[in-house]
Amino acid sequence: MTRILTAMFAVACLASPADAQQTSQQDGKGQFKLGVVNLKTCFEKDKYDRIKDIDVELQKKSDEYLRKLADIDKRMVELKEQIDSLPRESPLRAEKMLLFRRAETDRKFEQEYGRTKYLEYYSDKKIEIYNEVRRVVAMIAQQEKFDLILRVEAPLLEEQDPETVTQRINNRVVLYSHENVDITPLVLKRLNDEWAKSKAAPAAAEWECPVCKKKNKASDVACTATKDCKGKKP
Repeated sequence: MTRILTAMFAVACLASPADAQQTSQQDGKGQFKLGVVNLKTCFEKDKYDRIKDIDVELQKKSDEYLRKLADIDKRMVELKEQIDSLPRESPLRAEKMLLFRRAETDRKFEQEYGRTKYLEYYSDKKIEIYNEVRRVVAMIAQQEKFDLILRVEAPLLEEQDPETVTQRINNRVVLYSHENVDITPLVLKRLNDEWAKSKAAPAAAEWECPVCKKKNKASDVACTATKDCKGKKP
């Protein structure tokens, strides 16, 4: 009797995994599927062509900003030379001094305003790219039947103050992942393909944000006309 019970138990143990898998399939539940994405790689210009194009636009804005400051500096130098060449009792001296003070005010305004607009553009594009990555990740996850996608990238710890190092370590989501679960190449391919198509397509009309009612470029999938706007392209 003991031998029979032992044999029955052994058969039950051998059959359990197959039975469990069959039951899982019958219930419509497959094996849990996990993937990871290196978000930092998606923001590298040699990996994602759109980042390269954004860098070009940022450089143009920087050049324009520096050009405006250079023009004001040139005007200030000319006014200073004119002021120094005039006698103190000359009525033109006071007029030139006033123009010089206005130029100083203009320079300060352009310096602060230009820097603010530059940083706003940079921030808006970063958010826009992040939303694009999330959208593409969601599409791939649905198509490939992933249950969960995690962000994975090693924190930069070199030459950082202790508080920053601790924060970067604590923010690390995944400590190890096999290369087989890394879908970053799929995400980058989809992003680059879509960006190439959008550049090759003829220019389309602007679209109006359903939230803030402002116009956006045809290539924008989310509203960039208003800061922190949650509007999406219809």
